[in-house]
Amino acid sequence: MYDKVRIENDDIRISRCGRFLDVFVREGCKMVEMSCADHDKHTAESQFITHTIGRILERFGLESSSINTKGYETLLKLVENTAKDNFDLYYGLFIYNNNAMDQLEKLELAFQSLKRELSGNLQSLYSRRCLKMKESEMRETWRKSCSLIVLLETTSSVMQ
Repeated sequence: MYDKVRIENDDIRISRCGRFLDVFVREGCKMVEMSCADHDKHTAESQFITHTIGRILERFGLESSSINTKGYETLLKLVENTAKDNFDLYYGLFIYNNNAMDQLEKLELAFQSLKRELSGNLQSLYSRRCLKMKESEMRETWRKSCSLIVLLETTSSVMQ
Protein backbone atom coordinates (compact mmCIF):
# COMPACT_ATOMS: atom_id res chain seq x y z
CA MET A 1 0.00 0.00 0.00
CA TYR A 2 1.30 3.41 -0.81
CA ASP A 3 0.02 6.95 -1.00
CA LYS A 4 1.80 9.40 -3.27
CA VAL A 5 2.54 12.50 -1.27
CA ARG A 6 4.68 15.48 -2.28
CA ILE A 7 4.93 14.14 -5.85
CA GLU A 8 2.70 16.74 -7.50
CA ASN A 9 3.05 16.99 -11.30
CA ASP A 10 6.84 17.06 -11.25
CA ASP A 11 8.16 14.60 -13.89
CA ILE A 12 11.38 13.94 -11.94
CA ARG A 13 9.48 13.11 -8.75
CA ILE A 14 6.98 10.95 -10.64
CA SER A 15 9.85 9.01 -12.26
CA ARG A 16 11.72 8.63 -8.95
CA CYS A 17 8.54 7.39 -7.24
CA GLY A 18 7.95 4.88 -10.04
CA ARG A 19 11.49 3.50 -9.78
CA PHE A 20 11.15 3.24 -6.00
CA LEU A 21 7.86 1.32 -6.26
CA ASP A 22 9.35 -0.97 -8.93
CA VAL A 23 11.86 -2.24 -6.35
CA PHE A 24 8.96 -3.73 -4.38
CA VAL A 25 7.17 -5.02 -7.47
CA ARG A 26 10.32 -6.86 -8.62
CA GLU A 27 10.45 -8.54 -5.19
CA GLY A 28 6.90 -9.84 -5.67
CA CYS A 29 4.93 -7.24 -3.73
CA LYS A 30 1.54 -6.17 -4.98
CA MET A 31 1.56 -2.40 -4.80
CA VAL A 32 -1.84 -0.82 -4.26
CA GLU A 33 -2.30 2.93 -4.30
CA MET A 34 -4.75 4.20 -1.69
CA SER A 35 -5.14 6.97 0.82
CA CYS A 36 -4.14 6.48 4.45
CA ALA A 37 -7.81 6.77 5.47
CA ASP A 38 -8.81 3.98 3.04
CA HIS A 39 -5.90 1.85 4.27
CA ASP A 40 -7.04 2.23 7.89
CA LYS A 41 -10.62 1.37 6.96
CA HIS A 42 -9.61 -1.76 5.04
CA THR A 43 -7.14 -2.79 7.76
CA ALA A 44 -9.84 -2.57 10.43
CA GLU A 45 -12.27 -4.52 8.23
CA SER A 46 -9.79 -7.28 7.44
CA GLN A 47 -6.85 -7.61 9.83
CA PHE A 48 -8.46 -6.29 13.00
CA ILE A 49 -11.69 -8.26 12.65
CA THR A 50 -9.73 -11.41 11.72
CA HIS A 51 -7.54 -11.10 14.81
CA THR A 52 -10.58 -10.32 16.97
CA ILE A 53 -12.50 -13.41 15.85
CA GLY A 54 -9.36 -15.56 16.16
CA ARG A 55 -8.72 -14.37 19.71
CA ILE A 56 -12.38 -14.83 20.69
CA LEU A 57 -12.32 -18.39 19.37
CA GLU A 58 -9.02 -19.04 21.16
CA ARG A 59 -10.62 -18.02 24.45
CA PHE A 60 -13.67 -20.08 23.55
CA GLY A 61 -11.39 -23.12 23.63
CA LEU A 62 -11.95 -24.73 20.24
CA GLU A 63 -10.43 -28.20 20.00
CA SER A 64 -9.93 -30.54 17.09
CA SER A 65 -12.03 -33.69 16.97
CA SER A 66 -12.41 -36.75 14.78
CA ILE A 67 -15.40 -35.20 12.98
CA ASN A 68 -14.02 -31.76 12.06
CA THR A 69 -15.64 -30.16 9.03
CA LYS A 70 -13.63 -28.10 6.54
CA GLY A 71 -15.22 -24.96 8.00
CA TYR A 72 -14.21 -25.99 11.52
CA GLU A 73 -10.67 -26.73 10.32
CA THR A 74 -10.58 -23.19 8.90
CA LEU A 75 -11.59 -21.81 12.30
CA LEU A 76 -8.88 -23.87 14.02
CA LYS A 77 -6.30 -22.49 11.54
CA LEU A 78 -7.55 -18.96 12.22
CA VAL A 79 -7.03 -19.49 15.95
CA GLU A 80 -3.57 -20.94 15.33
CA ASN A 81 -2.55 -18.05 13.06
CA THR A 82 -3.79 -15.28 15.32
CA ALA A 83 -2.76 -16.85 18.64
CA LYS A 84 0.88 -17.09 17.60
CA ASP A 85 0.99 -13.33 16.97
CA ASN A 86 2.05 -11.14 19.83
CA PHE A 87 -0.84 -9.40 21.60
CA ASP A 88 0.94 -6.09 20.99
CA LEU A 89 0.30 -6.48 17.25
CA TYR A 90 -3.42 -6.89 17.88
CA TYR A 91 -3.45 -4.08 20.42
CA GLY A 92 -1.66 -1.83 17.91
CA LEU A 93 -4.33 -2.57 15.32
CA PHE A 94 -6.88 -1.47 17.91
CA ILE A 95 -5.24 1.55 19.51
CA TYR A 96 -3.79 3.17 16.36
CA ASN A 97 -6.73 2.65 14.02
CA ASN A 98 -9.79 4.80 14.64
CA ASN A 99 -11.93 2.33 12.66
CA ALA A 100 -11.24 -0.58 15.03
CA MET A 101 -13.83 0.46 17.63
CA ASP A 102 -16.44 0.70 14.86
CA GLN A 103 -15.65 -2.89 13.91
CA LEU A 104 -16.07 -4.06 17.52
CA GLU A 105 -19.43 -2.31 17.69
CA LYS A 106 -20.55 -3.84 14.37
CA LEU A 107 -19.47 -7.27 15.63
CA GLU A 108 -21.45 -6.82 18.84
CA LEU A 109 -24.55 -5.65 16.93
CA ALA A 110 -24.29 -8.60 14.54
CA PHE A 111 -24.02 -11.03 17.47
CA GLN A 112 -27.01 -9.46 19.23
CA SER A 113 -29.02 -9.61 16.01
CA LEU A 114 -28.21 -13.29 15.57
CA LYS A 115 -29.21 -14.07 19.17
CA ARG A 116 -32.51 -12.18 18.69
CA GLU A 117 -33.19 -14.17 15.52
CA LEU A 118 -32.52 -17.47 17.28
CA SER A 119 -34.66 -16.42 20.23
CA GLY A 120 -37.48 -15.32 17.93
CA ASN A 121 -37.42 -18.64 16.11
CA LEU A 122 -37.48 -20.47 19.44
CA GLN A 123 -40.51 -18.43 20.58
CA SER A 124 -42.25 -19.18 17.28
CA LEU A 125 -41.54 -22.91 17.64
CA TYR A 126 -42.85 -22.91 21.24
CA SER A 127 -46.03 -21.08 20.15
CA ARG A 128 -46.65 -23.59 17.35
CA ARG A 129 -46.17 -26.50 19.76
CA CYS A 130 -48.62 -24.95 22.21
CA LEU A 131 -51.21 -24.55 19.45
CA LYS A 132 -50.88 -28.23 18.57
CA MET A 133 -51.30 -29.41 22.20
CA LYS A 134 -54.57 -30.71 23.48
CA GLU A 135 -56.20 -28.68 26.21
CA SER A 136 -55.34 -31.29 28.85
CA GLU A 137 -51.65 -31.23 27.78
CA MET A 138 -51.64 -27.43 27.99
CA ARG A 139 -53.06 -27.54 31.53
CA GLU A 140 -50.42 -30.09 32.57
CA THR A 141 -47.63 -27.97 31.03
CA TRP A 142 -49.00 -24.90 32.83
CA ARG A 143 -49.19 -26.79 36.13
CA LYS A 144 -45.56 -27.95 35.77
CA SER A 145 -44.44 -24.42 34.90
CA CYS A 146 -46.21 -22.99 37.95
CA SER A 147 -44.68 -25.68 40.17
CA LEU A 148 -41.24 -24.86 38.83
CA ILE A 149 -41.74 -21.14 39.49
CA VAL A 150 -42.86 -21.85 43.07
CA LEU A 151 -39.86 -24.15 43.57
CA LEU A 152 -37.47 -21.48 42.25
CA GLU A 153 -39.01 -18.80 44.44
CA THR A 154 -38.85 -21.06 47.51
CA THR A 155 -35.24 -22.01 46.81
CA SER A 156 -34.34 -18.38 46.28
CA SER A 157 -35.93 -17.26 49.57
CA VAL A 158 -34.29 -20.13 51.50
CA MET A 159 -30.85 -19.23 50.12
CA GLN A 160 -31.21 -15.59 51.19
